[in-house]
Amino acid sequence: MGFELLSIVIPVYRSEKVLERTVKSYVEFFAPRQSFELVLVNDGSPDGAQRVIERLAEQDSRIRWIEHGTNLGQHAAVLRGMGESRGDVVVTVDDDGQNPPESAQKVIEELERANLDVCYGRFQQIEQAVSRRLASKFNGWLTRRTLGNQSDVVLSNVRAIKGDLARAVGLAHTSFPYVDARLFRSTRRVGNVDVEHLARDGESTYTLPKLVGLWVSHLTSLTTYPLELATVGCFSASLLGLVVGIVQFVRVMIERQAPPGWLSLFLALTFLFSLLFAFLGVLSIYVSRLYIQSNAAGLVWIRSRGGSEPSAAPESVEEQG
Repeated sequence: MGFELLSIVIPVYRSEKVLERTVKSYVEFFAPRQSFELVLVNDGSPDGAQRVIERLAEQDSRIRWIEHGTNLGQHAAVLRGMGESRGDVVVTVDDDGQNPPESAQKVIEELERANLDVCYGRFQQIEQAVSRRLASKFNGWLTRRTLGNQSDVVLSNVRAIKGDLARAVGLAHTSFPYVDARLFRSTRRVGNVDVEHLARDGESTYTLPKLVGLWVSHLTSLTTYPLELATVGCFSASLLGLVVGIVQFVRVMIERQAPPGWLSLFLALTFLFSLLFAFLGVLSIYVSRLYIQSNAAGLVWIRSRGGSEPSAAPESVEEQG
Protein backbone atom coordinates (compact mmCIF):
# COMPACT_ATOMS: atom_id res chain seq x y z
CA MET A 1 0.00 0.00 0.00
CA GLY A 2 1.19 3.47 -0.84
CA PHE A 3 1.43 4.96 2.64
CA GLU A 4 3.52 4.46 5.75
CA LEU A 5 1.25 3.95 8.76
CA LEU A 6 -2.26 2.50 9.08
CA SER A 7 -4.44 3.23 12.11
CA ILE A 8 -7.17 0.73 12.97
CA VAL A 9 -9.76 2.21 15.34
CA ILE A 10 -11.96 -0.23 17.28
CA PRO A 11 -14.64 0.98 19.74
CA VAL A 12 -15.03 -1.49 22.60
CA TYR A 13 -18.21 -2.16 24.58
CA ARG A 14 -19.35 -5.42 26.21
CA SER A 15 -16.99 -7.50 24.06
CA GLU A 16 -14.82 -9.20 26.66
CA LYS A 17 -15.35 -12.65 25.13
CA VAL A 18 -14.66 -11.77 21.48
CA LEU A 19 -12.28 -8.80 21.66
CA GLU A 20 -9.03 -10.75 21.86
CA ARG A 21 -9.94 -12.87 18.85
CA THR A 22 -10.91 -9.77 16.87
CA VAL A 23 -7.69 -7.90 17.71
CA LYS A 24 -5.43 -10.86 17.00
CA SER A 25 -7.06 -11.44 13.62
CA TYR A 26 -6.10 -7.89 12.58
CA VAL A 27 -2.59 -8.18 13.99
CA GLU A 28 -1.94 -11.46 12.18
CA PHE A 29 -3.39 -10.16 8.91
CA PHE A 30 -1.64 -6.77 8.71
CA ALA A 31 1.69 -7.64 10.37
CA PRO A 32 3.29 -8.99 7.15
CA ARG A 33 1.62 -6.38 4.93
CA GLN A 34 1.72 -2.93 6.51
CA SER A 35 3.03 -0.85 9.41
CA PHE A 36 0.03 -0.28 11.62
CA GLU A 37 -1.31 0.70 15.02
CA LEU A 38 -4.46 -0.48 16.76
CA VAL A 39 -6.39 2.16 18.72
CA LEU A 40 -8.84 0.52 21.13
CA VAL A 41 -11.40 2.86 22.71
CA ASN A 42 -13.16 1.39 25.74
CA ASP A 43 -16.49 3.20 25.86
CA GLY A 44 -17.18 2.58 29.54
CA SER A 45 -17.66 -1.17 29.07
CA PRO A 46 -19.06 -2.72 32.30
CA ASP A 47 -17.55 -6.17 31.68
CA GLY A 48 -13.90 -7.20 31.78
CA ALA A 49 -13.03 -5.73 28.39
CA GLN A 50 -10.55 -3.27 29.91
CA ARG A 51 -8.49 -6.10 31.39
CA VAL A 52 -8.33 -7.75 27.98
CA ILE A 53 -7.27 -4.45 26.39
CA GLU A 54 -4.46 -3.87 28.88
CA ARG A 55 -3.19 -7.42 28.49
CA LEU A 56 -3.13 -7.12 24.70
CA ALA A 57 -1.34 -3.76 24.88
CA GLU A 58 1.34 -5.26 27.13
CA GLN A 59 1.93 -8.03 24.60
CA ASP A 60 2.10 -5.76 21.53
CA SER A 61 3.48 -2.20 21.47
CA ARG A 62 1.45 -1.44 18.34
CA ILE A 63 -1.73 -1.51 20.42
CA ARG A 64 -2.81 1.71 22.14
CA TRP A 65 -5.93 2.20 24.22
CA ILE A 66 -8.20 4.92 25.58
CA GLU A 67 -10.82 4.39 28.29
CA HIS A 68 -13.91 6.56 28.63
CA GLY A 69 -15.11 7.18 32.16
CA THR A 70 -18.69 6.43 31.11
CA ASN A 71 -20.59 5.10 28.12
CA LEU A 72 -20.84 7.89 25.54
CA GLY A 73 -21.96 5.81 22.56
CA GLN A 74 -20.28 4.05 19.65
CA HIS A 75 -19.89 7.16 17.50
CA ALA A 76 -18.27 9.11 20.33
CA ALA A 77 -15.79 6.27 20.82
CA VAL A 78 -14.99 6.09 17.10
CA LEU A 79 -14.46 9.85 16.93
CA ARG A 80 -12.15 9.69 19.94
CA GLY A 81 -10.07 7.01 18.26
CA MET A 82 -9.96 8.97 15.00
CA GLY A 83 -8.77 12.06 16.84
CA GLU A 84 -6.05 10.07 18.63
CA SER A 85 -4.88 8.23 15.49
CA ARG A 86 -1.47 8.82 13.89
CA GLY A 87 -1.81 6.94 10.60
CA ASP A 88 -1.86 8.19 7.02
CA VAL A 89 -5.03 6.15 6.59
CA VAL A 90 -7.54 5.38 9.36
CA VAL A 91 -9.84 2.36 9.29
CA THR A 92 -12.81 1.95 11.64
CA VAL A 93 -14.30 -1.47 12.42
CA ASP A 94 -16.40 -3.03 15.17
CA ASP A 95 -15.19 -5.15 18.07
CA ASP A 96 -17.59 -8.06 17.53
CA GLY A 97 -15.68 -9.93 14.83
CA GLN A 98 -18.27 -9.26 12.12
CA ASN A 99 -15.79 -7.21 10.09
CA PRO A 100 -12.89 -9.45 9.00
CA PRO A 101 -9.48 -7.90 8.22
CA GLU A 102 -10.03 -8.61 4.53
CA SER A 103 -12.88 -6.07 4.59
CA ALA A 104 -10.55 -3.42 5.98
CA GLN A 105 -8.03 -4.26 3.25
CA LYS A 106 -10.68 -3.81 0.55
CA VAL A 107 -11.82 -0.35 1.69
CA ILE A 108 -8.18 0.77 1.92
CA GLU A 109 -7.42 -0.42 -1.61
CA GLU A 110 -10.54 1.27 -3.00
CA LEU A 111 -9.69 4.49 -1.15
CA GLU A 112 -6.33 4.60 -2.92
CA ARG A 113 -7.51 3.32 -6.30
CA ALA A 114 -10.40 5.79 -6.68
CA ASN A 115 -8.58 8.69 -4.95
CA LEU A 116 -11.33 8.97 -2.36
CA ASP A 117 -11.32 10.75 0.99
CA VAL A 118 -13.68 8.20 2.56
CA CYS A 119 -14.57 4.67 1.47
CA TYR A 120 -17.38 2.68 3.10
CA GLY A 121 -17.67 -1.07 3.03
CA ARG A 122 -20.93 -2.17 1.42
CA PHE A 123 -22.03 -5.45 2.94
CA GLN A 124 -22.95 -8.09 0.38
CA GLN A 125 -25.05 -9.96 2.94
CA ILE A 126 -25.84 -8.44 6.32
CA GLU A 127 -25.94 -10.84 9.26
CA GLN A 128 -28.38 -8.80 11.37
CA ALA A 129 -32.00 -8.88 12.45
CA VAL A 130 -34.50 -7.46 9.95
CA SER A 131 -35.43 -4.57 12.26
CA ARG A 132 -31.78 -3.61 12.68
CA ARG A 133 -31.14 -3.72 8.92
CA LEU A 134 -34.16 -1.54 8.18
CA ALA A 135 -33.21 0.91 10.91
CA SER A 136 -29.64 1.17 9.58
CA LYS A 137 -30.87 1.73 6.02
CA PHE A 138 -33.22 4.46 7.18
CA ASN A 139 -30.42 6.13 9.11
CA GLY A 140 -28.19 6.09 6.03
CA TRP A 141 -30.95 7.54 3.87
CA LEU A 142 -31.60 10.24 6.47
CA THR A 143 -27.93 11.23 6.50
CA ARG A 144 -27.69 11.48 2.72
CA ARG A 145 -31.00 13.31 2.46
CA THR A 146 -30.26 15.98 5.03
CA LEU A 147 -26.64 16.59 4.02
CA GLY A 148 -27.21 16.38 0.27
CA ASN A 149 -24.52 13.81 -0.49
CA GLN A 150 -24.44 11.02 -3.06
CA SER A 151 -27.68 9.05 -2.96
CA ASP A 152 -25.99 5.81 -4.01
CA VAL A 153 -23.41 5.68 -1.19
CA VAL A 154 -24.24 2.99 1.38
CA LEU A 155 -23.10 3.69 4.94
CA SER A 156 -21.57 1.12 7.27
CA ASN A 157 -19.28 0.87 10.27
CA VAL A 158 -16.36 -0.22 8.05
CA ARG A 159 -14.67 2.94 6.82
CA ALA A 160 -11.30 3.88 5.37
CA ILE A 161 -10.53 7.58 5.82
CA LYS A 162 -7.57 9.76 4.94
CA GLY A 163 -5.63 10.33 8.14
CA ASP A 164 -5.71 14.12 8.25
CA LEU A 165 -9.44 14.15 7.52
CA ALA A 166 -10.07 11.55 10.24
CA ARG A 167 -8.20 13.62 12.81
CA ALA A 168 -9.89 16.86 11.74
CA VAL A 169 -13.32 15.27 12.05
CA GLY A 170 -12.46 13.45 15.27
CA LEU A 171 -11.19 16.59 17.00
CA ALA A 172 -13.92 18.95 15.73
CA HIS A 173 -15.91 20.66 18.47
CA THR A 174 -19.59 20.09 17.73
CA SER A 175 -22.56 19.37 19.95
CA PHE A 176 -23.26 15.80 18.90
CA PRO A 177 -20.93 12.93 17.94
CA TYR A 178 -22.07 11.45 14.63
CA VAL A 179 -19.23 10.13 12.48
CA ASP A 180 -20.95 9.87 9.11
CA ALA A 181 -22.64 13.27 9.28
CA ARG A 182 -19.29 14.90 10.06
CA LEU A 183 -17.59 13.07 7.20
CA PHE A 184 -20.33 13.94 4.69
CA ARG A 185 -20.18 17.56 5.83
CA SER A 186 -16.42 17.67 5.23
CA THR A 187 -15.97 16.02 1.81
CA ARG A 188 -17.79 14.87 -1.34
CA ARG A 189 -15.19 12.27 -2.34
CA VAL A 190 -17.01 9.33 -0.79
CA GLY A 191 -17.36 5.85 -2.27
CA ASN A 192 -18.22 2.20 -1.67
CA VAL A 193 -16.74 -1.23 -2.16
CA ASP A 194 -18.33 -4.62 -1.47
CA VAL A 195 -17.10 -6.34 1.70
CA GLU A 196 -18.02 -9.38 3.76
CA HIS A 197 -20.13 -9.26 6.92
CA LEU A 198 -19.82 -12.22 9.28
CA ALA A 199 -22.30 -13.55 11.83
CA ARG A 200 -21.98 -12.16 15.35
CA ASP A 201 -21.33 -14.17 18.50
CA GLY A 202 -24.00 -13.17 21.01
CA GLU A 203 -26.48 -10.30 20.91
CA SER A 204 -25.78 -6.86 19.53
CA THR A 205 -25.40 -4.01 22.02
CA TYR A 206 -26.70 -1.53 19.43
CA THR A 207 -30.44 -1.89 20.00
CA LEU A 208 -33.35 -0.30 18.17
CA PRO A 209 -33.88 2.35 20.91
CA LYS A 210 -30.25 3.36 20.50
CA LEU A 211 -30.76 3.70 16.74
CA VAL A 212 -33.81 5.89 17.35
CA GLY A 213 -31.65 8.02 19.64
CA LEU A 214 -29.10 8.24 16.83
CA TRP A 215 -31.77 9.54 14.44
CA VAL A 216 -32.76 12.23 16.93
CA SER A 217 -29.09 13.09 17.47
CA HIS A 218 -28.59 13.36 13.72
CA LEU A 219 -31.63 15.55 13.13
CA THR A 220 -30.51 17.96 15.85
CA SER A 221 -26.77 17.96 15.17
CA LEU A 222 -25.69 18.96 11.67
CA THR A 223 -29.03 19.88 10.14
CA THR A 224 -31.56 22.59 10.93
CA TYR A 225 -34.54 20.79 9.40
CA PRO A 226 -36.54 20.80 12.67
CA LEU A 227 -36.00 24.54 13.07
CA GLU A 228 -36.87 25.14 9.42
CA LEU A 229 -40.06 23.14 9.87
CA ALA A 230 -40.89 25.15 12.99
CA THR A 231 -40.27 28.38 11.06
CA VAL A 232 -42.65 27.38 8.27
CA GLY A 233 -45.25 26.30 10.82
CA CYS A 234 -45.03 29.57 12.75
CA PHE A 235 -45.38 31.76 9.66
CA SER A 236 -48.22 29.59 8.35
CA ALA A 237 -50.09 29.85 11.66
CA SER A 238 -49.49 33.59 11.71
CA LEU A 239 -50.83 34.01 8.18
CA LEU A 240 -53.84 31.80 8.86
CA GLY A 241 -54.71 33.72 12.01
CA LEU A 242 -54.39 37.03 10.18
CA VAL A 243 -56.64 35.87 7.32
CA VAL A 244 -59.30 34.58 9.72
CA GLY A 245 -59.21 37.84 11.64
CA ILE A 246 -59.59 39.93 8.48
CA VAL A 247 -62.50 37.79 7.25
CA GLN A 248 -64.36 38.17 10.54
CA PHE A 249 -63.69 41.91 10.64
CA VAL A 250 -64.99 42.40 7.07
CA ARG A 251 -68.06 40.33 7.89
CA VAL A 252 -68.87 42.55 10.87
CA MET A 253 -68.43 45.72 8.78
CA ILE A 254 -70.70 44.42 6.00
CA GLU A 255 -73.48 43.34 8.37
CA ARG A 256 -73.15 46.66 10.26
CA GLN A 257 -73.94 45.04 13.56
CA ALA A 258 -72.10 45.32 16.80
CA PRO A 259 -70.00 42.18 17.16
CA PRO A 260 -70.76 39.91 20.12
CA GLY A 261 -68.30 39.91 22.97
CA TRP A 262 -66.82 36.52 22.09
CA LEU A 263 -66.08 37.68 18.54
CA SER A 264 -64.25 40.78 19.76
CA LEU A 265 -62.19 38.62 22.07
CA PHE A 266 -61.54 36.16 19.22
CA LEU A 267 -60.33 38.92 16.89
CA ALA A 268 -58.05 40.38 19.56
CA LEU A 269 -56.54 36.99 20.40
CA THR A 270 -56.15 36.12 16.72
CA PHE A 271 -54.22 39.31 16.10
CA LEU A 272 -51.99 38.80 19.14
CA PHE A 273 -51.26 35.15 18.30
CA SER A 274 -50.48 36.11 14.69
CA LEU A 275 -47.86 38.53 15.95
CA LEU A 276 -46.52 35.91 18.37
CA PHE A 277 -46.16 33.23 15.70
CA ALA A 278 -44.51 35.70 13.33
CA PHE A 279 -42.03 36.60 16.06
CA LEU A 280 -41.30 32.91 16.72
CA GLY A 281 -40.72 32.37 13.01
CA VAL A 282 -38.16 35.18 12.86
CA LEU A 283 -36.54 33.89 16.05
CA SER A 284 -36.25 30.39 14.54
CA ILE A 285 -34.37 31.82 11.55
CA TYR A 286 -31.80 33.52 13.78
CA VAL A 287 -31.46 30.46 16.03
CA SER A 288 -30.84 28.20 13.02
CA ARG A 289 -28.12 30.53 11.71
CA LEU A 290 -26.41 30.63 15.10
CA TYR A 291 -26.67 26.85 15.36
CA ILE A 292 -25.07 26.30 11.97
CA GLN A 293 -22.25 28.70 12.80
CA SER A 294 -21.49 27.14 16.18
CA ASN A 295 -21.99 23.50 15.21
CA ALA A 296 -20.49 23.21 11.74
CA ALA A 297 -17.72 25.80 11.75
CA GLY A 298 -15.20 23.23 12.94
CA LEU A 299 -15.93 20.87 10.03
CA VAL A 300 -14.13 22.78 7.28
CA TRP A 301 -11.40 20.41 6.11
CA ILE A 302 -8.68 21.67 3.75
CA ARG A 303 -7.68 18.85 1.40
CA SER A 304 -4.63 20.60 -0.06
CA ARG A 305 -2.93 23.94 -0.63
CA GLY A 306 -1.01 25.50 -3.49
CA GLY A 307 0.75 28.62 -4.70
CA SER A 308 3.45 30.64 -3.00
CA GLU A 309 4.01 30.58 0.73
CA PRO A 310 2.31 33.48 2.57
CA SER A 311 5.58 34.46 4.22
CA ALA A 312 5.45 38.12 3.26
CA ALA A 313 2.83 40.51 1.96
CA PRO A 314 3.09 41.26 -1.79
CA GLU A 315 4.54 44.61 -2.76
CA SER A 316 2.20 47.29 -4.04
CA VAL A 317 2.42 48.66 -7.59
CA GLU A 318 3.91 51.93 -6.34
CA GLU A 319 6.65 50.13 -4.38
CA GLN A 320 7.57 47.96 -7.38
CA GLY A 321 7.87 51.03 -9.59
